Amino acid sequence: MRVELFVDPACLWSWLTSRWLAEVAPKRNLEVRWRPYSLLLRDGPEGLQDWKAVLWEASRRAVRVMQALESDNPDGVQRFYEAVVTSGVADYQAGRPPFQDLEGALAAAGLASAYVAAADDAAWDERIHQSMAEAFAVVGEGVGTPTLVLHHDPPVGLLGPLVSAPLTGTEALRLWEAVVAFATVPGVVELSRPRPPRPKVPGLGMVAGEPPATRRLAADPGCRLV
Repeated sequence: MRVELFVDPACLWSWLTSRWLAEVAPKRNLEVRWRPYSLLLRDGPEGLQDWKAVLWEASRRAVRVMQALESDNPDGVQRFYEAVVTSGVADYQAGRPPFQDLEGALAAAGLASAYVAAADDAAWDERIHQSMAEAFAVVGEGVGTPTLVLHHDPPVGLLGPLVSAPLTGTEALRLWEAVVAFATVPGVVELSRPRPPRPKVPGLGMVAGEPPATRRLAADPGCRLV
């Protein structure tokens, strides 16, 4: 089955869901495409708290790189996304602004450093909007991250699933089967009721949305419209 996961590096819910999907993909023969999504381009900068404006702008630069990769090296999107989030979490833990060393993330992912030029090229924003529009067309206008699209006939999708920790083994596969069942029921757009606790990054003790005010890394809970 072909599957698409729409992610913004600023959304830790997306990161946790991506770890679950990476666990499931080889066991269910999934062809996963990692798609760029920008919370800043969805909501705009108006009215954002200062910390969120800085975070989302830094993440948008990373998303532009993801979009440039998708255009001619789609297999590199996942590697870069994983590298940039991993380095972003490390920066957070060290008290540094996240998503600054995009060239380092490209190197860690084994990708050409030339892609870093996309980070400051606003021409990529229109392509990111188009990517997001594909998610909206399946799940609903303005759907947040992570958005999962399953390529049935027609495609179906949902917001989520949101997990408070990455699932592995049998539990990961159980959730996959549940997601497929729920996604194919008309009108289901989310698997996160009741809303789970804000996620912690395993081994790092970071809680999304609740670090010190000057070093916040996560977006609003669930990275969705509320």
